[in-house]
Amino acid sequence: MDTPANERTGGALPSVDRLREVCWELGTRFPSPFTNDHVVFSVVHPRLGYLHWHMRDASVERLKAERGDAFHGAVPVVRVYDVTDILFDGFNAHAFLDLDAGALSGKHYLPIHDLERVLLAEAGFRLRDGGFHALARSSPVAFDRDRPSGRFSLEGLYVGRDFQRLFPVENVLDAPVYERLNLEVEAPHREGPLSLALVHAGLDPVAELGGRVRPLVDRLEEKLAPFGVRARRFGPADGQPGLDPAMPLGDRVERLGDVLFKEIADSHRTAPIDLVHCHDWHSVPAGVRAATELELPLVLTVHSTEHERSRGTGYEHEADAARRWEGAGLEAARLVVAPHSSTRHQLMALYGAPSEKVLLIPDVFEDPQVDLPDPGQRKRDLGLDPDRPLVLFSGEVSHAAGADLLMDAVVTVCKEDAAVQFVLVGEGPLKAELEGRAWQAGIGHRCRFVGGLSADAFEGILMACDFVVIPARTWQDEGLAQMAKAYGKPVLTTHQSHIHCIAHGQNGLVTYDNPGSIIWGIRELMANPLTGNMLRLLARQKAGHTQSVESIAAEHYAAYERLLLDAMGGAVG
Repeated sequence: MDTPANERTGGALPSVDRLREVCWELGTRFPSPFTNDHVVFSVVHPRLGYLHWHMRDASVERLKAERGDAFHGAVPVVRVYDVTDILFDGFNAHAFLDLDAGALSGKHYLPIHDLERVLLAEAGFRLRDGGFHALARSSPVAFDRDRPSGRFSLEGLYVGRDFQRLFPVENVLDAPVYERLNLEVEAPHREGPLSLALVHAGLDPVAELGGRVRPLVDRLEEKLAPFGVRARRFGPADGQPGLDPAMPLGDRVERLGDVLFKEIADSHRTAPIDLVHCHDWHSVPAGVRAATELELPLVLTVHSTEHERSRGTGYEHEADAARRWEGAGLEAARLVVAPHSSTRHQLMALYGAPSEKVLLIPDVFEDPQVDLPDPGQRKRDLGLDPDRPLVLFSGEVSHAAGADLLMDAVVTVCKEDAAVQFVLVGEGPLKAELEGRAWQAGIGHRCRFVGGLSADAFEGILMACDFVVIPARTWQDEGLAQMAKAYGKPVLTTHQSHIHCIAHGQNGLVTYDNPGSIIWGIRELMANPLTGNMLRLLARQKAGHTQSVESIAAEHYAAYERLLLDAMGGAVG
């Protein structure tokens, strides 16, 4: 008769932890033998995969016999393929990556940089001539999003610590922003709501820029209300008679500044204002006077610098006044907000703004509501073939913007591709020279130099183009790249342009400021490899994955509270 287990162990069964230790020891000392060639590819989490492979000696010897002398110098590798949206036949992957196996058996943790892709792995040998012979293949593995799906109701309720903040939110995906707000912002040291003066003069001669900022300010005024902010916008009212358009812009800005300051001062006497938030340089005269005469903290948002706006617009003669007021606003402001990292860097480089003073909060504009003719008609309007691809350049036609580099590339690309067409939007010192070069090279009928355009006309060309090229030698504003992204257009740019919203291989390509590199980029995008990526990006935007205006309002509110606390002598959270 067998002895019971509890008697053999002194009357007590081994614990669960002890059983685990025994199993681990047995598995380590007596591992199960591998009986066939295999490679296993699995998901640890969306940004990390795990590979395990084994190739039998017999399989390797058989391959040696088959390949003969060609096998000498072969190295074992694990090849990882991108097989998203395709039936893989061994040769048609979007891309592949070789990992040095080092041995016939092994394991490896693989970081995953591009999400929403399907990957597959093969274990085998790379021969001296570059050929690859696989001995084992894994199953396809899908690396999905590392964030929640947006296909559900996004409304929610935010409850702050000690129930001091309770308000509805329209996008629960912004929860990290609200959590950061909760940690950084202490309970208000005031009675009643925060009183805010939002100032937007709206006199920018470039209608597209000024026209987009006004609705953003209006939405910010609306979305700050749930945080207990009593915001009032100061600026020209709809239908209000404007100042004499013949007056120089700088004079109009100062005249309107006097009017807006009087309105702010009158409102402050009636109901005290806690701080003033100005948008762009046209609002600075009123904001600076409010900061000095009313002793109110000033916040300045620079949606774009004059250095970014004036190039190629025909308003360079007014740039001095704009730069002067931009500098005055940056000096008077307690906090400066920039929407892009490139704009933030320019504020620090051109005006010497301290890095700790310039906060990065992106602009959130309404999705483009497009009601345009057929893109083919836009090409016909330019005298171009409606059925052939179109590449767009927009900006100052100058060396700094890389217009000459683009033309060098255009001449080469057009010799090899009889279909591609180009349109260059903007003015600049090289316009006549480059247009002459195009005709001299025999490609003038495929290149259009259209000069400056209205916002609607430019929007139509952007809709009609296949991709946008920004071949700059120096820092550029991200506005054009952001607009191209919003319309699902890939962007070819350069490292030197410092346009950080373009991710190489995802929503565009990043090259160097030389003709050869730009030629390569144009050829790559002509093959249209990023169409699927751009469609996915647009789908994510429509699903609510982009930052919402509610979260932008939350970031502004947190900044206001920290600024007011600091002004009262407290520590900034």
